[in-house]
Amino acid sequence: MKNILWLFSIFLLIVCTTKVFAQNKNYVSNRQPLIKNPFIQLPIGSISPKGWLLQQFKLSAIGMTGRLDEIWKDVGPDNGWLGGKGDPWERGPYWLDGLVPLAYTLKDPILIKKAQAWIEWSLKTQRSDGYFGPQRDTTRKFSDKERWQAWMEKSKEDWWPHMIMLKVMQQYYDATNDKRVLKFMHKYFQYQQLQLPTKPLSYWSHWARSRGGENLQSIYWLYNRTGKVWLLDLAQIVFSQTEDWTGMFESGDPKYWHGVNTGMGIKQPGVYYQQSKDERHIKAVKKGIADLMKYHGQVNGMFSGDEILHGTDPSHGTELCTVVEYMFSLETLLQITGDLEFAEILEKLAFNALPAGIEPDFTGRQYYQTPNQIVCDTLYQNFNTRHWGTHLFGLEDGYGCCTANYHQGWPKFTSQLWLATQDNGLAIMTYAPSEVSAKVGNGIAVNFVEETNYPFDEKILLKYTGTKDVEFPLYLRIPSWCSSATISINRIPQNSRKAGSLEKISRKWKNGDVVEIIFPMEVRLSKWHEETIGVERGPLVYALKMSEEWRKIKGIEPYATYGIYSNDPWNYGLIIGDENEPDSSFTFQKNDMQLQPFVANAAPLTLRVKAKRIPEWQQYGGVAGPVPWSPIRSKEPVEEVTLIPYGCTKLRIAQFPVIEK
Repeated sequence: MKNILWLFSIFLLIVCTTKVFAQNKNYVSNRQPLIKNPFIQLPIGSISPKGWLLQQFKLSAIGMTGRLDEIWKDVGPDNGWLGGKGDPWERGPYWLDGLVPLAYTLKDPILIKKAQAWIEWSLKTQRSDGYFGPQRDTTRKFSDKERWQAWMEKSKEDWWPHMIMLKVMQQYYDATNDKRVLKFMHKYFQYQQLQLPTKPLSYWSHWARSRGGENLQSIYWLYNRTGKVWLLDLAQIVFSQTEDWTGMFESGDPKYWHGVNTGMGIKQPGVYYQQSKDERHIKAVKKGIADLMKYHGQVNGMFSGDEILHGTDPSHGTELCTVVEYMFSLETLLQITGDLEFAEILEKLAFNALPAGIEPDFTGRQYYQTPNQIVCDTLYQNFNTRHWGTHLFGLEDGYGCCTANYHQGWPKFTSQLWLATQDNGLAIMTYAPSEVSAKVGNGIAVNFVEETNYPFDEKILLKYTGTKDVEFPLYLRIPSWCSSATISINRIPQNSRKAGSLEKISRKWKNGDVVEIIFPMEVRLSKWHEETIGVERGPLVYALKMSEEWRKIKGIEPYATYGIYSNDPWNYGLIIGDENEPDSSFTFQKNDMQLQPFVANAAPLTLRVKAKRIPEWQQYGGVAGPVPWSPIRSKEPVEEVTLIPYGCTKLRIAQFPVIEK
């Protein structure tokens, strides 16, 4: 009888395993008992950027990302993650988390070689017990005057930087299929399982406790590739030791949270939902996002956090680290849930907040950005955490974490442009010029080129090539802001498409098929702090165009530190004729499209609108003073001002008072 039961159990295991991998024949999906995730990320290198997006990659490769180890000692040859005496904590892994997907997406041999040195060091120095990374010197004693060195020694075993390095290894494996990574992660998770009961995530620092969702995600990644059931037990341990983000989001009181922690933590309940299958975790994420925007939201799609969450005032800042981590959280949640809201927020961040914090030639970045930013200087700023130069553009002004971490923004966003689906098809949830090579149906290789200047243009062409006719579904997200989207295939119009929907095109695709998508864009007005308005069109936010005088403050060019100044007036309130039909108050103009569109003087789009200056609204230190409540009266003459996409600006007003009629 026991033998019969044993054979039956084996039979069920085989059936269940077959069922799991039948969900998608071409790519690794969630194994049971994890939920069936609607979207699956393609291997790195499957998607290539084109057009303006490719230019971001090229500039990054020859700028800070590709040369950071040459220009910044913190990730130089003496880094602790290369066996040196330098930083043994997060900065090396942070940089690799962007360098690896950049290198393998571009297929750049120089960048790949740089990344490989770090990968090999971690792989080859893993101890027999599974630990990897910089080793502590337990024989050293430190006096009170050497607290920094003592912290550096302690931080070598902190769980947190290892979480980042695991994400690096995952991306490296997806790009190369290097089987050593699976064994490496298996051994490390065995080490964690033994150590966590006595050395929990909070043992070395509070960062690991706040950011345990990163660790959790890596455990599921390995489980889906190996099927080792004990990993699910480890996942529950890690979840129990991580900050209770579910309860925090349910509380509805996001006050004194760290901004970057929040950007990472927003996905943690959703990541665990894959195992818990408890809708409470997804509801907590949705409520958390809604409350963050209610109490700390700004027009660029971000919540303020400089470094602690700081309310809705447009003179409060957001760390560039928070922008890229929130983007990654949204990318993760989108794959797990298929919720279109996450894709919409993701596009808004990618096309507005991300480029606004990076120099156009990728030789510097800004630590804090603000929606109303009239000067970038060392003058007083209304931030709750202040370091020198937090508002400047440069190599490491403010704090070095963003220097190490911002690099993941464009590469990871690009890796999500096309996703595999459970019915062996493809989906586009976010749009940008790109090319994808993927397997569909029963493993048939196909190719799409996405020709577009989106988000600067309404038109998107998808050009299909394949060696044989093949039937598979293609899913297209229709943005919620577009009420009159049209889709045609080989110039034949399809049925009308509903705003905020996911449209499925099922057909037998033939070589040369062309899908044309048009997303008509109209001006929308959104309400913010003190009843100010944001001007939005499509996924882009628009801001007042101001001249920019870049003044070198210190450092060596091209990676010097710069302040940015302007003599242009900025204290305008907008005159809106009919708020129910805002498009009628603006004059739209399309300009020549440049390879690098995120430059004030090369902005591809402009809006013209009537406005009046508000004399009472004056500069205070280095910020625009308290924004007046709208509507407000002004006796100043009517002028016409120019607005350009937010991502093109470094100086701006993006949350405007409204002039009383």
